[in-house]
Amino acid sequence: MIRITDRTMSCLDGLPPDKPALSRFLALLVETDPGAIELSERVYGLLSPLPEYPSYILRVERADDVVNYPHIAEFVCPSAPAGVDERIRPELRLDYIGDIDNVAGYAGCAKARVSGMDGALCGDYPRAFARLKEYFRGDIEFCPTDRFHCATALAAEWVTGGAGNRIVTAFGGAGGFAPTEEVMMIMRMNGLRGGDKNYGFFPEMASLFSKITGKDARPNKPVTGRRIFHVESGVHVDGILKQPKCYEPYPPEAVGQERKIILGKQSGAASIRAKLSELNMEYAEGDVPRILEAVRAKGAENGGAVTDREFAAIAKFVTMGLST
Repeated sequence: MIRITDRTMSCLDGLPPDKPALSRFLALLVETDPGAIELSERVYGLLSPLPEYPSYILRVERADDVVNYPHIAEFVCPSAPAGVDERIRPELRLDYIGDIDNVAGYAGCAKARVSGMDGALCGDYPRAFARLKEYFRGDIEFCPTDRFHCATALAAEWVTGGAGNRIVTAFGGAGGFAPTEEVMMIMRMNGLRGGDKNYGFFPEMASLFSKITGKDARPNKPVTGRRIFHVESGVHVDGILKQPKCYEPYPPEAVGQERKIILGKQSGAASIRAKLSELNMEYAEGDVPRILEAVRAKGAENGGAVTDREFAAIAKFVTMGLST
């Protein structure tokens, strides 16, 4: 079974400590059930006692610090010597696969975390993954970083290609890592994660994440972007209404979103019918071409989308036989 270690809560130390938002975010993170949740010492101290979860990991800066946390069973430490403590997973930075010789002292570790590998996707990454497994031989966690904007792709290749069964991510791409929510949905689509689990709380998590970090998510961000299920183009609307699986990798409801038909100069007749039904407006089939013509004109005039209020006014004028 593939285990995701979500490290969001260890990437927030430089931000103002909003305890209510962090507590609620952690509760929802537990609900996602990634496999393991990593916290920094600061966040751990702020939020203790933690909500019940079987696998918490504490990030410490020095191996000696583990003595301060007798109730934690697993740690990750970027400076831990090889084999210093079976509870500690050393974290090794490899920006390029050629750097592997720089960490020769860790080759015999029973477990390690390898972070970085940004540029691996530009080369023979299956061979790079195989070399990592051969070199370390033990329990490897892979934590791809996102300097070249390919962390999600690297994480996906690691888990779907069978390279390893442990991946490290962070919600919303916190800290410059692969976004947990994206990797979870990739695993779901590939049958590596329960397909019946509903992540309807993702929008709340995204809202809390924005509040905590002070950064708003892009509207087209995969999984949590507020516009990812908005569609305008006529042929796309027609296709989605007939066979959504050809256009949407998962139902909008699975991630707490809903499909929205956007009207404008690219709309087609299927969009008009769908919007009329959505607004519970009665119409005759002969009205559709005239409504469509008026909607396209309004979209060109607006230089963007036609609002539902504008559409309703257009449809009302057309169906009543008036002029727009």
